[in-house]
Amino acid sequence: MEFILIEKNAYEALNNEIQRLNKLLSEIAAPYQSNYSKNRWLDNQEVCQLLNISKRSLQSYKQKGLLPCTCISRKNYFKYDDVIALVQSKN
Repeated sequence: MEFILIEKNAYEALNNEIQRLNKLLSEIAAPYQSNYSKNRWLDNQEVCQLLNISKRSLQSYKQKGLLPCTCISRKNYFKYDDVIALVQSKN
């Protein structure tokens, strides 16, 4: 494992810039998010792609109760709103 040390001021500046960019992207994307996309259900593959995580990580999120799902015909589905809420809670 490799560690990189940075000064506290540099870390805070980087963190502030990331938060600013996150807010800017949310503002830019807001008009393009229709009610359809907000109310839709996502399968495992879509959630993994959206969050850029592995299937195993998604399973871990489900087991820990971080991301609720609904099982229909042995297939898990996730509410788009729940996935977005998870992303926002991590920031």
